[in-house]
Amino acid sequence: MDRLAMYLRLSLEDKKMDIEEVAVGQTDLSSGEKTESSSIGSQRKQILEYIRHDPELAKYEILEFCDDGFSGTDMDRPGMEKLLQEVKASKIRCIIVKDMSRFSRDYIEMGTYLNQIFPFMGIRFIALNDHYDSREHQGSTIEIDTAFQTLLYDLYSKDISVKVKSSIENKCANGEYVFGQPPFGYEKSREIKNMVVVNEKEAEIVRYIFSLAMEGKSSTQIAKQLYEEQIPAIAQIRKPDRETSDKRIYTWSSQTIRRILNNRFYLGEMAYGKTIRKSVGSRSGTAVPREEWKVIPGCHEALISEEIFEQVSAFRPGYSTKRNREKHPLTGKLYCGGCGYSLNYKPIREKNKYRYFECRKHALLQIPECCTYMNADLLEETVLLMLNKELMLRGNAMRQKDNLYSFQKAGIRALEKRLENYGAEKRRLRAEKDTLYESYALKELSLAEYQERAGGLEERLSLLSAAETEAAKRLHSLEDEYRKAEADMKQIIRYSHIEKLTEEVADVFIKRIYVYKGRKVEIEWDFSIDRESNQGEGR
Repeated sequence: MDRLAMYLRLSLEDKKMDIEEVAVGQTDLSSGEKTESSSIGSQRKQILEYIRHDPELAKYEILEFCDDGFSGTDMDRPGMEKLLQEVKASKIRCIIVKDMSRFSRDYIEMGTYLNQIFPFMGIRFIALNDHYDSREHQGSTIEIDTAFQTLLYDLYSKDISVKVKSSIENKCANGEYVFGQPPFGYEKSREIKNMVVVNEKEAEIVRYIFSLAMEGKSSTQIAKQLYEEQIPAIAQIRKPDRETSDKRIYTWSSQTIRRILNNRFYLGEMAYGKTIRKSVGSRSGTAVPREEWKVIPGCHEALISEEIFEQVSAFRPGYSTKRNREKHPLTGKLYCGGCGYSLNYKPIREKNKYRYFECRKHALLQIPECCTYMNADLLEETVLLMLNKELMLRGNAMRQKDNLYSFQKAGIRALEKRLENYGAEKRRLRAEKDTLYESYALKELSLAEYQERAGGLEERLSLLSAAETEAAKRLHSLEDEYRKAEADMKQIIRYSHIEKLTEEVADVFIKRIYVYKGRKVEIEWDFSIDRESNQGEGR
């Protein structure tokens, strides 16, 4: 049965919603997933109705290709890519769209498909709203018409992007809030569009945080106090149905506290122009220096006064997260086996008589299963002992697997030969396809004969490509395994007996280390050699 493809795409002009919603994007808050636009449903209904009233088209098998929320200024769209794959395989006889802009807003690319590619492939193209059917325009001046039409679409698309940006900037300049969820302490007004109002439940916590900061408490101390007083964290307040442990419901981070204390939004100010788009319609941008931000005062009700904000800033002079700290070789690899949080390294200082590792969240959460702390010298000795033992065992295992590596080499050579054969066969089929087209061009073959034979060749090429891809993946996997095994053996020989734990050694052999109460230590190794994981207990 012949196949018909209907292509659906969401476009900005069909959304029929407020400019700021176009820019921000909408999601179903109950599920967190993007919902299908009503525009897509409208296009589908219109196309199916057209097919139903066309006796020829009604006999076709209908395939649907959809891109909801993708720009038409380029062809890099999932649904479009699938459609073109079917086209290249000669599996599509007809394509129907609501209008040409759904297919592409690039007038050059649109013209290429309409006037060259589709006629050559024998594909009928229908654009309903443009009253265009390629079957009715063969040999006419449609090339000029469609080029002009798609050029208008292209210009219109860019014009919309400019107008969206301009509209958002104008609304921001007027003090309107056109962004996503407001900062903690505020919510979007249900009565007045583009206005934020105070959420008293959240605002009470924000004011309390500032009052604690006024007492001279650090962000860490504030986070701890909020936990001790069982004040729910932001995520729990805004998403009460979220599944989490009772301990973590009340866990505030010092980073969150600092963000609140540094946010001038609580003074009634709103800032915009924090990024610059690389080009019209681009989703990426570059950050703008803070001093160049556009700030609008008095946009909404302030939660704290300028005086309090300045005093809190004065209590925290020159705060920087980039402090010079003594880095331990195991930094970033140590975790508490009880709660899963990372361990912090505490070097010898005036108040520390010895080096040790401390569970980052034990003091806050008071989890009984936490390791609390472990002496650094003892941990280093334990890890070093376990590492040397592991190296010895894996070295012995590798020496027993020489036959496996010989087998891997043979498998690699066989796959390389298979890929050579696949490549040669594909070149032969492409040459045959070229010859076939020459016969068609010389009127030695009819269009139907050409399409049938070309389709068969294309199918064989597709199967070969799939087999070639699979073989290449297997080859890459085998080569990767072999390279890793070789590298492991070299590393084992190089570090046959390690006397000192260094950052280099840790990076080469260790992924993670879990420390439990009772000085129990478990190590997740970074070896490619298969062997039962060696987990030890330090004493």
